[in-house]
Amino acid sequence: MNELGKSEIGNNESTIHESAKNEQHILLEVIWNDESIALEQCGFNAQGINIYRQNLLANAQRALTISFPTVFELLDSDISESLVYQFLQVSPPNLGDWTQWGEKFSDFLGTTEVAADYPYLANCAALDWHVHCALHGPDQILISSTLQLLGESEPEQLFITFNQNVKILKTIYPLTDIFQAHHHSDELQRKSAMSAAKKALLGKPVEQIVMVYRPEFQPQVTTVSASEGAFMSYLLSGQSLAQSLDALKYDNEFSFEQWLFTAIERNLINIIKEK
Repeated sequence: MNELGKSEIGNNESTIHESAKNEQHILLEVIWNDESIALEQCGFNAQGINIYRQNLLANAQRALTISFPTVFELLDSDISESLVYQFLQVSPPNLGDWTQWGEKFSDFLGTTEVAADYPYLANCAALDWHVHCALHGPDQILISSTLQLLGESEPEQLFITFNQNVKILKTIYPLTDIFQAHHHSDELQRKSAMSAAKKALLGKPVEQIVMVYRPEFQPQVTTVSASEGAFMSYLLSGQSLAQSLDALKYDNEFSFEQWLFTAIERNLINIIKEK
């Protein structure tokens, strides 16, 4: 096939794709519009739209329940159904894969009335999303040969790239305990975490830094110290190893050697590279 033929096929495919996207956009706009005239203008009937709406709600509820298990265990079913309905209106799915939909759910929850009764709910949603993304994230391990750069190059020239499944989240709520209370495999540990979470929520808010990581196939959630969180934040923002270490030079609680050992053990680092 000549280049002209390939170009025509490519243009046709692009046109078809754009047309499908436009039709989907129109359908999603109409689906929440109950005015009969709007339905007629777009060639849809109320009965068909209602069936599509119910199917969309059912699929959305199922998808969000999987992606945000902690959130939906904390909520009553009638509240969660209402939230799904509202979220669909402000953030309709634009991807064919339901597992990729829901990134804005945490921000959305922070704007709802339910956030007044559950002020920690948005943070729980953010943690759930990070865990969900880590579960479906790429398989990455440390490129061990790059460790030798730590002994060969100056810290000013070194940068640490983390495993893409690593996320850190600052919060004033006991997110780790809340998460473990619903997902730990051991019942006694779940009860202990639930007790700790309730106690913390009744007390004075304390800032903590929660980390999501994936040592092998299953994401893990833990709390890291303020020093570790600050160090990782510097590295994640693109600071060099020297700059990140210098920011904590007066912190007697931080040990780079200990952090590095734990980071390797937890599969936090993907590569160490030289500028």
